[in-house]
Amino acid sequence: MVWSWRIERVKRSGEERVSASSASVLSWRSVALGCAALAACTAGALFGLDRHFVLSQKIAQGVSVAGISIGGLSYEQVANLLTKKAPAPSFVRLVVNQNAAPMNLPASSVGLKYNTPEALYMAQDIGRKGSIVRRFTDRRRARETGVALPLHATYNKGALKWSLDNAVRNRFEVKPVNARIAVQSGELVKISGRDGIEIDVPRTLKNAVSFAVTKPTEYVELPVALKTARPHITLEDLQPIDSVLATYTTSYNPGKRSRTNNLRLAAKSINGSLLKPGDTFSYNDTVGPRVRETGYQDAIIFVKGKMEQGTGGGICQVSSTLYNSALLSGLKITQRSNHSMPVVYVPPGMDATVAYGSRDFKFRNSLGHTIYLQMAASGSRLTSTIYGAASDKKTVKIVRKVGRSVRHGTMTVVNPSLRPGRRIVSERGLNGVSVTCQRVIEENGEQKVDMVWSSRYRPHPTLVEVGPQPRPKPKSDPRTAAPAGAASAASAQLGRGFFRQAVTN
Repeated sequence: MVWSWRIERVKRSGEERVSASSASVLSWRSVALGCAALAACTAGALFGLDRHFVLSQKIAQGVSVAGISIGGLSYEQVANLLTKKAPAPSFVRLVVNQNAAPMNLPASSVGLKYNTPEALYMAQDIGRKGSIVRRFTDRRRARETGVALPLHATYNKGALKWSLDNAVRNRFEVKPVNARIAVQSGELVKISGRDGIEIDVPRTLKNAVSFAVTKPTEYVELPVALKTARPHITLEDLQPIDSVLATYTTSYNPGKRSRTNNLRLAAKSINGSLLKPGDTFSYNDTVGPRVRETGYQDAIIFVKGKMEQGTGGGICQVSSTLYNSALLSGLKITQRSNHSMPVVYVPPGMDATVAYGSRDFKFRNSLGHTIYLQMAASGSRLTSTIYGAASDKKTVKIVRKVGRSVRHGTMTVVNPSLRPGRRIVSERGLNGVSVTCQRVIEENGEQKVDMVWSSRYRPHPTLVEVGPQPRPKPKSDPRTAAPAGAASAASAQLGRGFFRQAVTN
């Protein structure tokens, strides 16, 4: 009986412990399920809120563009608001430094305007990018601390580059000064050049990429990047030059003012040119177009064997003078043409005609060192001097063989500036001729012909200028003319009447 009772009690005690444990497990399981349900509800609500915002097409609260608040507005409202409160800027302000006054470029010249669509895209992305956690975080940050977006400006890169290369360059740049040679008391004096300032266009265009404003303004500012401009000719380039290789002089009539003006302009363009070994000189590239815009005037030119007025007349004397000094220096002539008729300033075969766009005069520095070209027009003399290293100096002789000549005639033109009946010979005539020339160079006691050329010319007439014919006196009409006797009597009668009246009064 005792054993039975004990066993029964133990069994009951175990059943109680099992029941208590099961109840505890059920309780925790219910809590977990409740929490999971709550979390699911919360997540669903948050997802719904996020989804609603994403699809709402409205900007997050606290967002602004260039100081303009756009939070809570629709995309269309933002576009209209920015267009109204941030119209296109009027100009680009180019700034160099505090010492230089800024320069304004009209916005229309570079296609400048605010990039409103870009600002709208940036604003609408806030709270819509990344995970849901990031989206909520971004919207909360915008709401609590605000998000300020800049307003960028767009422009036409090609138009801005053109402005920098032209109008802006003329405003801010300082041209470098080349080293040069002067002859003082018969000696060569080398004068140092000076650095200049030029616009660094690529760096300036990079600065333009960051066009942005933090509030609506009338202009956007562009810092202009500058760099040092080195002179093309330096003292180092002139160092080997120590003597005259050759010089040649021709004469002109300074009384022909238009021709003299043209001649001096061309000479000025050439003066100071530097050619390193292997470099080629082009007359047309150096002198440029001979047009009125660059100062050239009308003077006599040759056109298809005739003399006519043309802009830039006279510049062929400059090319011919330079041609002779280049020949005597032993330089390699690569392009040369003779005139259709002989000229008065150099012998036949020694001229070099030029016409911009068609005929050029070129030579190459075939020597071992740098050469320097000096061209000077003073008084009635045009002189071309080529300087170089003494070791490059050569003994050069030009041999000309003249063929049969053709006699010239006379050409008469009216010069309104002369008084009627006056005649002057303004240019002497030259016979037509064929010429063959050779350049003979002496080196190490030996002579060699290194160049042969031929030239053929039509006759060049004597140019005579005459004053205009005097105008004939108008003839009287015999029907209206009074007889001489009647006129005399009438005059006498009128005189007597006047005398009597004077005495009476």
